[in-house]
Amino acid sequence: MGLPELKQKIKLQLDLADERVLRIVSSVFDNYLNEIVSYDAKGNALTLSEYHNKVEEGLEDIKYNRVISQENLIEEMKAWKNE
Repeated sequence: MGLPELKQKIKLQLDLADERVLRIVSSVFDNYLNEIVSYDAKGNALTLSEYHNKVEEGLEDIKYNRVISQENLIEEMKAWKNE
């Protein structure tokens, strides 16, 4: 069973589920989304939803050219040593 079929099966099951099952499924998703999946550059833990937000922020930075080239970063870091 592929992903599209699995999603369809779960959607059908959710339509038929009672409140108890829906609360269990909701709890599973809450735990999944709050699980630590990564750490940022400063060592702060990131949950799955926070990680996805960081990825989206990065893609926005690329889209709007809010980036610095490796060469410019190296030059900027050299200047830090002189401060």
